[in-house]
Amino acid sequence: MSDLDRLFYWRGIAAEFCNYRGETVHLPLENRLALLTAMGVDVDSPDKVSQAAFSLDVAPWLNWFPEFVLSKEGEGGGFYINLHPDDLDKTFTWKLIDEDREPRQGLLQPSTLREVGDYLYQGTRYTRRFYSIPNLKMGYYRLSVSCGEQSRSTTLAVIPQSAYLPEVFRMEKRSWGVIIQLYTLRTESDWGIGDFGSLRKLATALAELGADMIGLNPLHALSPDIKHSFSPYSPSDRRFLCTLYIDPMREPEFKTCVAEEGADQTTARTQEIEALRSTANVDYARVSDLKYQVFERMYDCFYRENIENRTDRGQRFLDYCVLSGDVLKIYSLYEGANKRWVNNRHIILISRAELEQAFADNGASDLIEQHQETILFHSYLQWIAHCQLGELQNFTKSQGMALGLIRDLAVGADGSGSEVSSNPNLFCRNASVGAPPDPLAEQGQNWGIPPIDPANLRQSGFEHFINLLRENMSLCGALRIDHAMSLMRLWWCPPGKTADHGAYVYYPFEEMLGILVLESQRNKCLIIGEDLGVVPDEFREAMAKNHIFSNKVFYFEKSAHDRFRPPGEYAARALAMINNHDVPTLLSWWSGSDLELRDKLNIFEEGVTYAQALQQRIAEKGQVLDLLNEGGNLPLGWQCEDTQKDVDKALVESVLKHGAKVNSQIFAIQLEDLIMMDAPVNVPGTFKEYPNWQRKISKTISEIFASEETKNLLTEINSIRSNLS
Repeated sequence: MSDLDRLFYWRGIAAEFCNYRGETVHLPLENRLALLTAMGVDVDSPDKVSQAAFSLDVAPWLNWFPEFVLSKEGEGGGFYINLHPDDLDKTFTWKLIDEDREPRQGLLQPSTLREVGDYLYQGTRYTRRFYSIPNLKMGYYRLSVSCGEQSRSTTLAVIPQSAYLPEVFRMEKRSWGVIIQLYTLRTESDWGIGDFGSLRKLATALAELGADMIGLNPLHALSPDIKHSFSPYSPSDRRFLCTLYIDPMREPEFKTCVAEEGADQTTARTQEIEALRSTANVDYARVSDLKYQVFERMYDCFYRENIENRTDRGQRFLDYCVLSGDVLKIYSLYEGANKRWVNNRHIILISRAELEQAFADNGASDLIEQHQETILFHSYLQWIAHCQLGELQNFTKSQGMALGLIRDLAVGADGSGSEVSSNPNLFCRNASVGAPPDPLAEQGQNWGIPPIDPANLRQSGFEHFINLLRENMSLCGALRIDHAMSLMRLWWCPPGKTADHGAYVYYPFEEMLGILVLESQRNKCLIIGEDLGVVPDEFREAMAKNHIFSNKVFYFEKSAHDRFRPPGEYAARALAMINNHDVPTLLSWWSGSDLELRDKLNIFEEGVTYAQALQQRIAEKGQVLDLLNEGGNLPLGWQCEDTQKDVDKALVESVLKHGAKVNSQIFAIQLEDLIMMDAPVNVPGTFKEYPNWQRKISKTISEIFASEETKNLLTEINSIRSNLS
């Protein structure tokens, strides 16, 4: 094997892939070379290619073990060690320290251990031996091994047999709930955006009707450039929360601010809130200006009353800051350098380039020291958001919900955001994540999100990945991982070219899956992997083996004969739903308004006309009516031939009740379908052509649940799900 081929292998750059038709596509060499270049390899220099291949292929065998090692919980626990043949008869000392700082130690002689691999380099046969340490409990350990004057340490992660599965799901419970985009919620008291206060009102109403969960959009911190960038799937930093979701009125500091402000301030704020509340779309820039002006005053009150007076509340905040460490300080520094609002007093005057250079040089330690006040302000907002979300999850559980909140983890972060900027050695900013060509995009898709370099991820000991999972599994009952295939592979797009010039890059799946199930158990968080599209069988098998739920969307669930799958054929370990944020509501799907919009925006896939798409939709509507009829759910006044009939509430309710019969253990309804909404919240394939991620729901939560029809429907769905358990 040539140095170049070895480098392709160890960098995970695939030579071929199976497309949506099931055909094997062989990728041109230039595609793969472009990605190696994006990873920082000088492909025109044979010496540089050879050095890069050596560092990933040979060098690991010259070290006792890598930066991160996996081990199974129970009897099969232990670690492997790579050795030169001259070291086989030597005596090594090992020491294992757990997270409670409890040590275990002993001696090992490699020649007596089982060989699990070997490598021949320059005539020398290196050997890999396994040392067994039984009865290790799951968790992270620090492993140290020494022999003579040599010593080396690594992280040993002892992983459980599978991800966390709540007891009620082990007992085959069939649960239900709703999925929402939090910012779209309306209440009589919102500030122009759905927030944690809105979510509490929704949770209260749903819990009374027997719901077990609320599925959320990613709650990640959004770009400071909030006027132009507010997609929850392209955030600034996935490790932190969007502070616009804070409900200021729940905090004691807000009450102090109101008491201290003048009548003119109160009137101006009230008028702005009412104006923002009345808009059909979220005006992120105005909402941000409004809330941040209030946040600054709240922080001043908090600091004066709690930090200076050393109250218990102040100490809880300081404890949070200590626990969060430098990661929170660096994020807060980034916010201070980039976030702007009216009369902002917490500005750090530094260019983005200077800030990123500081991150790369020394972790910005000098800047952190210089800007303590700004860092405390932004840390305070993260603490408030963290507390409010935690209170919400506790509230849902106290109201009897089996899961409570289901959070969503986006596949990546914006290249100019905090997460990428503060980890310059981890992310590959010369490439972007996307998807290979398919019927919806003949040239593939480029999502504009820089990928993590898998080789650098492994060499860093997976620290970022661990923290990312830990932050997103906290304060919820389940975590949905968007594009879960990213655990195994991602389609990389090279710079300056369309996505069809890319290739799949494979990730250290065994380690990432092991970390995922470990963090799932530690956080008592059920895992849902969004596995739509082309997914290799081995990935689905690994999900099933590890109790990771799949994600099923009714519109896409077709049998081998291209007909909609009956409810009884749905996978049990799954989150099933009729639709989601990327596809039309039921009303829009039936009326074909989504097709009209795609035609108007000229975003049909190449070779497909509006007329063709409409004919296919009519055929699918006939299948839906047949399916409803077979299941005894065809509403009064409807016949199987009524594909041209206008949609009504009876039909939508029948489809929802039909969906409730799925065998899947979690069934979710999109809130928009309960109120017969048409307009989409997102149109894939568009950017400025459509106001994505802004459209609010058409009714307040109170109005939705004041409807006896809605309450009766959800009561019936609750009964259907209960009878399936």
